[in-house]
Amino acid sequence: MKNLVIDLLIKMAKADVQTKELTAQVEAQSLLLAALGLTVGKGIPASMSSNIQKAILSAPEASAEILSTDADLLLAGPF
Repeated sequence: MKNLVIDLLIKMAKADVQTKELTAQVEAQSLLLAALGLTVGKGIPASMSSNIQKAILSAPEASAEILSTDADLLLAGPF
């Protein structure tokens, strides 16, 4: 019984680590997009701007962890 609990805790810890790694990747990509938007400024091509907006709008639907307020904040950015 003790081994079962230990195995369960190990699996939960691994899942937690994977979730945190994925969250860190998403945050890094968000920062990259923000930096790109600030660098390019208003010269951003319409198709790129449209793709960024589509990605931001679809993110809350794809993941329960992404809040709609996060998407609203990103949409209020320089895009």
